[in-house]
Amino acid sequence: MGRSMTRWITMVLLVTILTYKNTSGARCRFARSSASQGSCIFPCRCTNGCHTTTGQCINGGVCEDDQPSGHDFKWTGAACQEGNVAYAKSASQSIGDWGGSYPAGRAVDGDTNPHMGAGHCAHPDTDWGKNAWWMVDLKDTYNISRVIIYNKDSAHNRLDTFILSVGNTRERRTHKQCASHNGRVPAGGTVESQCRAIARYVSFRRNGSPDSYAAGLCEVVIIGHRHITCSNCPTTSTCDDIVGCDQCDQGKQQPDCTEDCEPGTYGKNCEEDCGHCKDGRPCDITDGHCTTGCETWYTSAICKSYISTPRLASSDKPDVDRISSSSVTVRWPSARNITSGEETHYFYTVWIKAEGGSYKDMSRQPHTSSTGRFEAHITGLQFNTHYSVKVEPYRQQNELSEAGTSTGVTTFKTLCIAPDIPTVETVTVSTQAGSNKGYIDVIWKELKSSGCDNIVAVVIYYKRQSSATWKKVPINKVTDTKVTLQSVSYDEYDVKLTATNNENITSTSSIVNPNFLPSKSVLYTCYCVP
Repeated sequence: MGRSMTRWITMVLLVTILTYKNTSGARCRFARSSASQGSCIFPCRCTNGCHTTTGQCINGGVCEDDQPSGHDFKWTGAACQEGNVAYAKSASQSIGDWGGSYPAGRAVDGDTNPHMGAGHCAHPDTDWGKNAWWMVDLKDTYNISRVIIYNKDSAHNRLDTFILSVGNTRERRTHKQCASHNGRVPAGGTVESQCRAIARYVSFRRNGSPDSYAAGLCEVVIIGHRHITCSNCPTTSTCDDIVGCDQCDQGKQQPDCTEDCEPGTYGKNCEEDCGHCKDGRPCDITDGHCTTGCETWYTSAICKSYISTPRLASSDKPDVDRISSSSVTVRWPSARNITSGEETHYFYTVWIKAEGGSYKDMSRQPHTSSTGRFEAHITGLQFNTHYSVKVEPYRQQNELSEAGTSTGVTTFKTLCIAPDIPTVETVTVSTQAGSNKGYIDVIWKELKSSGCDNIVAVVIYYKRQSSATWKKVPINKVTDTKVTLQSVSYDEYDVKLTATNNENITSTSSIVNPNFLPSKSVLYTCYCVP
């Protein structure tokens, strides 16, 4: 590939980058630097960067040099936006014997070398007796002020007579003449024409000369700026005919506030990106709300709030306490990665499994806590059993839920169940001769543990009904089944029997009435204490 072709491709790629308009994102007014225009309306034409709102040169910079280089062309005007608007644009021409060898695009490649053999001149030609023509598409409507044409260094008389016309369609016959030239142009020289017009297309045509069937165009420079009207700017906005309105109403885009926002953008000057609307639909261009609702895991009117996946770490092992034979209380910290303001979409599942079994969902808790810690009281467990517990956070939207990362695992063992309730078979009373005291005999069934541990203590408690203080009488052997309470003063008494296993779980007897009374009326009543 030749150097000239390589340069042409490089130039086209550069211009493509600089003029690319990203319709999927909100548009800025001015690019920050000349390196890339991105989705901005205007490119930066300053040497050290641009103010993104006003386009003014910053950091002591000035307007950049313009094309063609080496001829003192510079960008000028507001925000350096006035200059050669023809550079690297799409061009076409009449093609005869020579036109195909010297394509139209060479007249806008930024190189003014007048030698045809250098490969930078266009050569429109046609049949004898007809007029050669050349045309450039500026790709937008521009305010044009003047046109400079660079002549070739051989057969230079082929630029002696021509007409310049402008229009807004590709149909050259509809173009209106804006300037003409009739006179010699020196070999390798230039001719400048005042062509004040508002147009997208500029066409050149040879005219009134015997050799008007051909022309040599080594560069065509068209000085102008983007055409902008101020009639649609809000009354609170200021406007410049080069860079347009400084502000547009909701749903309208700069520079002239005539066009609606591109799909995917909204708001003043279309500076905001739409959220994640359902099915990829665009949002309302004025306020950004999604008329079809939000994509999954997005919420709010503009669908920009993301319900992120919650996380708990393996080191966040749950705490367990209040362990009984059938229940436990589980506590854990708040999950990470919770979206602020969307707490109602987050929940926790407490998973518990018995040793050798599989995890079961034992409790679900909402993410509502003022302390940053959460708890669940789990019931229905088996006594004397080893368990594992973990907590898993999840997010939920409508009927859809998705789990995040869970805590590590905590193990615990449930307690034994309480001993069987003691059965008091008889409570009898008798008098003590020559005394105002008597005896109370308490007989009960032999106590056996029905749980996982042994009975370690049997205790008789009794007290006068008029007193709040219980007297405690430990039984020496847990296998005993009888005790006699001696020297008991005549009165009405309460009696109870308790059995305790080695996990300190206690059961109490039921109510039993005495079989008979002593000669002095005494009533003994046994109460069961749960």
